[in-house]
Amino acid sequence: MRFRYAVNLIWSREDDGYIATIPELPGLSAFGGTAGIATREMERAAEAFVDAMSESGSPVPSPLEMPSFSGQFRVRLPVSMHKSLVVRAGYEGVSLNTLIVSLLAEGLGINGERFLRKTGPSLPDRDFPGVPR
Repeated sequence: MRFRYAVNLIWSREDDGYIATIPELPGLSAFGGTAGIATREMERAAEAFVDAMSESGSPVPSPLEMPSFSGQFRVRLPVSMHKSLVVRAGYEGVSLNTLIVSLLAEGLGINGERFLRKTGPSLPDRDFPGVPR
């Protein structure tokens, strides 16, 4: 078997070592004094476990795959919020998409105002009536 499962490693203070697990194979774990040893032990245990499942006719879980992201998603929001965002984007001189990306960046702790300054015209920092900032 070619090993394709992702291994999760957690430090165990109680055991003074690493505990390795595989999400697709619940209940299976391995121990190692180093992350490398725990990973190798987990690979051996997983291979034996999957072989035993195959021999017994049990379904073998498929390894999880890394998802791909398109950079797009759809969001439904109240009409009043949509209006506020459109008005603010116009005030900032940027597209609605640019404004939303900036606000999301700011919410995630990335400097959203800096993002806007890079993409839109420089505008005075003042409130626009009826539009939350």
